[in-house]
Amino acid sequence: MKKAIGTLLAAAAIAVTAPATANANGYGYVTYPTFTYPTYVYSPHQALAGLHEINMRQADQRARIERGFHRGSITRHEFHNLMAEQNHIQAIERSYVADGFLSPPERHDLNRRLDFAARHINWEARDGQRRF
Repeated sequence: MKKAIGTLLAAAAIAVTAPATANANGYGYVTYPTFTYPTYVYSPHQALAGLHEINMRQADQRARIERGFHRGSITRHEFHNLMAEQNHIQAIERSYVADGFLSPPERHDLNRRLDFAARHINWEARDGQRRF
């Protein structure tokens, strides 16, 4: 048993030091591999996962903006600014989906932008400025 543990420890020590000696470039220091971002592998049904929910959120936000404008709680200037923000998010979405895939970081970015837009809509609807 002691011999097996000793053999395993020796193998582990060799495994740990072997990459360092293999990467030594002759100048006395070790080079390490650079970090690469993970690549995402998609199946056809996962290619645009989450896009429907994002589109539904955008439609809901546009409806809230228009409803606030027609009720008078959002002024004309605020309406144009909020719709410009929605159009900007839509343009970013189009650029993300242009390759036929929506990666998890892209989906996260769109959801974050929609969260900020929802806060802006709430703020503008409740800031006390009225369209008479």
